[in-house]
Amino acid sequence: MKKFVLLLFLATISTEIMAQQQGSFDMVVLRDRNDRTVKSYFQGIPIVFGTKSGRYVEGNIRKVERDSIFLQRYDVRRAMTMWGTQVQDTVGIFWFAYHTNEIAWIRKPKASFEFVRDGSIFMIGGAGYAALHLINAAYLGEPVDWTTIGISAGVAAAGFIMHKLRKRKYVIGEGYTLKYINTAINTETQR
Repeated sequence: MKKFVLLLFLATISTEIMAQQQGSFDMVVLRDRNDRTVKSYFQGIPIVFGTKSGRYVEGNIRKVERDSIFLQRYDVRRAMTMWGTQVQDTVGIFWFAYHTNEIAWIRKPKASFEFVRDGSIFMIGGAGYAALHLINAAYLGEPVDWTTIGISAGVAAAGFIMHKLRKRKYVIGEGYTLKYINTAINTETQR
């Protein structure tokens, strides 16, 4: 009798393991207007996006199922210790579901040397060089070289323009689409 119960238990576990391995692997794919894949989002991937209602959402994807993305978010707050100091403490873990139709934009991941690409280094360098030149001219009692000020202001202005023109998010509907893919059925639904 004990062998039969053990055999039944092992058969149940093995069928459950096989069912989990053969389960569907759902994902959401971001594609550009040429239908090329820009990024794939599936379980375990962090994502930052905005909803059509204007809400900013950030979290880790726990699962993708039936055109919806389920995110896990942590409620982290400061808590007092017995010594009177404060520490970060996780109060709770929550799951939120968002349908792919609710997503208005997805934030691009930061690229290497982002501070150069978005013009921040040019704004800081141009403004810093102009300020340094003005301070040195006042300290040494020399006249201000307006050509130097103009060039440094031009570099700062070019950095400002680069900063404003830099696209930091993929806007859904303006050249980008989200597609839900269920690999078990091998179907795609486009939004």
